[in-house]
Amino acid sequence: MSQKPRKLQRVSKACDFCNRRSIKCGRSEDPLGRCQNCADFDVPCTFDRPAKRRGVKAGTRASMRETPLVGTPAPENVPPVPPAAQATGRMSNSSASRSSYYTESGHRPSLTGDPWSTFNTGGVATEGYDDDGALRNSWNAFAIASDRQIRNLVQVYFEIVYPIFPLFHKQSFIKRVHNQEHLRNPGLFASTMAVCALVSGRARDGALFTNRWHRDELAEPPSEAFYAAAKDSIPRDLAAARGINYMRACAILAIASIQNGQIKNMQKFSGMYHTLTSMEGLHDEKLWPKNLSPIETEERRRLFWSIYTLDIYSTIVWGGVIRYREAHSLVRYPSEVDDEFITPQGYGLPPVSPESGVSPDDVTVVSRQPVAWLRGWNFTTDLYRILEYVVDGNRRRFSSANGTSQVWSLFTPASMSEPAVMERVLSMYAALPSQFKETPPTTGDMAKDLFGFQSANIQATLQLLRMVLLSAEELGVDRKCDVAGELLSVFSKVPVEYLNAISSPLLHHLGGIGYILGSVMEGSLSEASYQRVRTLLLEMADLLGRLETGLQRASGASQRLRSQVDRIDGYMRTSRLLNLTVPHPHPHPQHNTVPIDTKREIPIPPTTYIPPSGPAPAVGPPTAMGGQMMQFQLPPELLSDWPWPLDGAHSEGFLPLAFE
Repeated sequence: MSQKPRKLQRVSKACDFCNRRSIKCGRSEDPLGRCQNCADFDVPCTFDRPAKRRGVKAGTRASMRETPLVGTPAPENVPPVPPAAQATGRMSNSSASRSSYYTESGHRPSLTGDPWSTFNTGGVATEGYDDDGALRNSWNAFAIASDRQIRNLVQVYFEIVYPIFPLFHKQSFIKRVHNQEHLRNPGLFASTMAVCALVSGRARDGALFTNRWHRDELAEPPSEAFYAAAKDSIPRDLAAARGINYMRACAILAIASIQNGQIKNMQKFSGMYHTLTSMEGLHDEKLWPKNLSPIETEERRRLFWSIYTLDIYSTIVWGGVIRYREAHSLVRYPSEVDDEFITPQGYGLPPVSPESGVSPDDVTVVSRQPVAWLRGWNFTTDLYRILEYVVDGNRRRFSSANGTSQVWSLFTPASMSEPAVMERVLSMYAALPSQFKETPPTTGDMAKDLFGFQSANIQATLQLLRMVLLSAEELGVDRKCDVAGELLSVFSKVPVEYLNAISSPLLHHLGGIGYILGSVMEGSLSEASYQRVRTLLLEMADLLGRLETGLQRASGASQRLRSQVDRIDGYMRTSRLLNLTVPHPHPHPQHNTVPIDTKREIPIPPTTYIPPSGPAPAVGPPTAMGGQMMQFQLPPELLSDWPWPLDGAHSEGFLPLAFE
């Protein structure tokens, strides 16, 4: 008679590590006798917590029967399960996979919402959870297990994010992470996790441009896990979030939210950043601590002006208000010195080349030093300061709509025109060193590529300034096409590696061009103007095609744009066939357009896309009337799914006052 197999018994008591995280404590073959989770995270497996009696206390069942079930809040002394516990419960260094982060929590983060904000913990939200450091310890265990990945992501930060947002001093930050100071400093932990979230997201979206890194190697843990770690590490009471690191964490999380298309989260973390900076007095150097080292001083200056530019940018793209004004700020620009020459003791100078023929003690040495890349970075800040006043001028045109009397005209002269402003700006641009007016291909040598990044960013910001200036002017079809063509020409000349590294924010620059072309398509068109817009749309589709190979938010945009052009082409061909057989109605005396019957059900035949590099596809001969090109208007349904503004969920969209 065969013996009945013995039933496997569960572990009678979970270890301290698993108990704090409310995760299953399973046996393992670890030689040290640790459970599987402790072995995976390489932490001691202890049972030091005091034992508690099992079972229900006397009288509890009766009180439970008397307690109403509907509308009863959760007991305050029962903490929810920390997110890190669920995110890391089954992860090991060798077998962690992206799906494990989601299946453990029972919740897959969305690219349109707040990832990892709540978990399947019996209906209890984990927002702001803190139980005597248990949550911090849980995320610390996650960071210990991800130590190698964190070091890699920090290195990648200085290649693809630092050139635009230089929020850390390179040498000191890398040293602190390698020494694992972030495990002992909560503020540094929050900002380090935020860095990893942003870099991981951009690496996922194709921002890597050197052979030193591969996207798959940086994919685990996913960006959402680092995002959750950073978010949970910021104290619920912002008054307790003291120091630059918490300000940096909120700022970087705002940038990471843009990367993932989470605009409400961007606004939330931007608001938290501005709250902290107000409490810390970041806007005025006289309010800073007196014992700051040169490194700390430069980091504060870079942080302030970095997020100043982000604030102007977000106001232009998504509307809202500018939180910090240039006139209210007493913060110097960052010193134009490379990080390697900034130490806790002071500022050094790069060595003078032997061919210069001067001694190190010569007073002219400073003027002969090589140009620092921060010179171009500071120039970009100048452009955003100009943008602040341009945005104010545009908004004031509509200030009478709120029913208040105008007072700003007592103090401010009339706004300048786009040609006058751009003439002044281009003269400033012409005075820059040549390194900032050329954008050579990336080399992998960051000493050289830093200048390419500044040149690309300057070009993108110049075009943004021009678009905002033009949004306040009445432009004809030809002028709009000229502007869109010039903007596309500038972006097409920038190496795609820089565009990919700038990543999601660049899409909103391109969205401005799409907005311009969309305003043309909605108005009255001639055959010639349609053909010109059509060519520009296909050029834009080509540019998007270069970007969307890795950038998730641009995925499919190129093909959708080409499909829309095909649909319009089909409508144009069908309309021309009707025009050959149906007598033309007389135009309305007040309009120089021929109405098209949009209520008739006209089939739109499929068309074949021909790349813009080849001959322009013929969509039929132009129809003339009286020797002049006939005007027409496309039916609204053909433009109902126009892809710009990119973030259609927001009511204002890109350039809310533009071209209306």
